[in-house]
Amino acid sequence: MKKVNGNSAPPEIIYSLKSSSLFSALAEREFNSLLSTSSYFELEKGETLFAETSEANSLFYIAEGSIKLLTYDFEGREKIVGIFSKGEVIWEGVMISLIHFPYSAVAINNVKVFQVSNTSIEKIVKNPVASENIIRLLSKKLHDANQRNLILSLEDPKARIAKFFIYNNQRSEGKPIKLKLEDIAASVSLRPETVSRKIRELINDGLIKKEGQSLFIILDEEGLIGISENS
Repeated sequence: MKKVNGNSAPPEIIYSLKSSSLFSALAEREFNSLLSTSSYFELEKGETLFAETSEANSLFYIAEGSIKLLTYDFEGREKIVGIFSKGEVIWEGVMISLIHFPYSAVAINNVKVFQVSNTSIEKIVKNPVASENIIRLLSKKLHDANQRNLILSLEDPKARIAKFFIYNNQRSEGKPIKLKLEDIAASVSLRPETVSRKIRELINDGLIKKEGQSLFIILDEEGLIGISENS
């Protein structure tokens, strides 16, 4: 894992951070101050950004790639809490002291990410527009958490997987969903063989399409909704 000061990040990656909905309202001086006190990481697939129980004293903005948040059940099986991709923010305990991450963050592919400290966030909220953006993004985080809980509340495996695809289709704004079978299984708390069987059923139903090993295209979201609501 490569770590440098935020100022040393590639120009196009810095632009991604600056133009994000979280920081776009900052004046040049404010953004430069934030950048100089931030860290920039480049991770390869499988590398850990932070470990479970480490102190949560900052947020992470993903400029490229995808990261999965995971923990393990009492049998040692991986359970995915969430998957975050380009343009999204991982924050836990922002502006709260003595909070620790309840999960680890692992790169699904090559990832470029900024770490912004709580101290910098406390300065940002003094900007009214930036503060509104933070509230909006935190509301979205709460909505996403509620959606993930709703997925896990479904008892029927096929309905649970259908709801999972709906959730990811909406988050990706209709773009193809790239996820490995084992990551889907860990996300919905089902065995990989069960997930594989139910995905084949959804493909045969004409609701989704699979390309290659890990790319899924939603063909009929209304059909998926019907399955998820009639379980």
